[in-house]
Amino acid sequence: MNSLKIRDLYYKYPSAAEPIFNAINLDFEKGWSAITGINGSGKSTLLKLILKELYSEKGMIIGNELVVYCAQNTELPPLELEEFMMTYTKEAYKLRDLLQVKDEWLGSWKVLSHGERKRLQLAVALSSDSDVLMVDEPTNHLDSKSQAIVVEALRSYKGVGILVSHDRALLDELSQHTLMIKAGEVLTYKSKFSLAEQAYNETLSHKKKVLEEQEHELKKLSKSVQVQREKVSLAKKRFSKKNVGRHDSSLKEKINGAILTGKDKNDGQVLQRTLTKQRHLSENMDKLSKEYATGIKFEGEIAKHNFPIAVEKECITLFESTELCFPRLSVDVGDKVGMSGENGAGKSTFIGYFIEKINFEQDFLYIPQEITDKQAELLFEEVSSLDAEVKGELFTLVQRLGSDAKALLNSAIPSPGEMRKLLIAQGLLKQPSLIILDEPTNHMDLESIQLLEASLREYEGALLFITHDKAFLENISTKRWIFNKSKKHRYTIEETL
Repeated sequence: MNSLKIRDLYYKYPSAAEPIFNAINLDFEKGWSAITGINGSGKSTLLKLILKELYSEKGMIIGNELVVYCAQNTELPPLELEEFMMTYTKEAYKLRDLLQVKDEWLGSWKVLSHGERKRLQLAVALSSDSDVLMVDEPTNHLDSKSQAIVVEALRSYKGVGILVSHDRALLDELSQHTLMIKAGEVLTYKSKFSLAEQAYNETLSHKKKVLEEQEHELKKLSKSVQVQREKVSLAKKRFSKKNVGRHDSSLKEKINGAILTGKDKNDGQVLQRTLTKQRHLSENMDKLSKEYATGIKFEGEIAKHNFPIAVEKECITLFESTELCFPRLSVDVGDKVGMSGENGAGKSTFIGYFIEKINFEQDFLYIPQEITDKQAELLFEEVSSLDAEVKGELFTLVQRLGSDAKALLNSAIPSPGEMRKLLIAQGLLKQPSLIILDEPTNHMDLESIQLLEASLREYEGALLFITHDKAFLENISTKRWIFNKSKKHRYTIEETL
């Protein structure tokens, strides 16, 4: 099978008012097709329909008999992990070599870094017999070296590949076709992502110009409606017999003559036509303008008396005989510390140590690298039980990070990207003076990453963050903590400005 076809597909979640897909038609050919869109736009839903985890009410999907899905989440090991690691064929060896999978990783899932888990997860997916391989955010957690390894491994796949990612470099490296889910529309382009994005932005620019013209037209119509209402009101008074004397037969005959000739109806009909035009124009503008107020402003006083905060010079154990050594490291108010380094260098372990040692007095926001399904379920239950006012503030923040709050409310369990936004929004309600983020761009869509980036640049408190996203790191950090391997069993932290 060299293609995957979707015909007249319709799908609506039971709790949703509107369908997420309505009569869509798509063709996925051999090679890699990229799918992009904001969190909650329907990317994961489309993958689940192809995977037969969800079933459509109308339409059909052809060519999805042998589908393998490599998920974003790395909480649990793949079911076929042991079988793959115990297979000694030429192909299995090639994949293990390509993704630099080590024999000792078998049985060590819980102590592997998320980047190591992702490489192992991809190796198992690529080894499976499939006509269609769907890969969701494959470069999450990966350092630059591992990202290059993953690109080469995915390029080796010969079937129909479907890639969901926020990694622009990866999208351009692999994609031959691009599918964008934008404001309920499914747009397709026969080009790599960057060219598709350029074409979309040109179309969007034209739409915005049309929108501006229609807004001007709507203002003119509003004035016209007001004038017509006044005319109708005057006509009603003019043709009313309420204040005509009982014996004034001459005036009564004039009014009757005007009514019989339809003069009283004319202004009313003009008003109705104008109102109809105004309504249609407003509806069209709603379709064109599917944008929300974006960007977060951090409010509240920063508790400057809590700073600086520091950890003293120390060596801590990462695993077995490997250790992480660092000098005295301090963070002052306004510092934005970016942490980077290869997978397994101890960045997340250090964050845990840092939080334990600083004993920060005020509320601070910490978002971990990954959230378990159970934690996601508990968080969503907690949010659902909030009173209307607090929930309104929370969902305003979520919306300002580029998501549809109504769609989030209608979802049983949000996507990982939506969950990350929900956690960020919930934490921001506490007005923290310290924010600690472990790979904040993982699972988030491109638009949301840019919004978060802009907001964090304006944040006046202290920020610590781990990231493998080079642009995000360079655009935000005021100083860097770089994790390097100095010896066989030792990593160190170097501070640079």
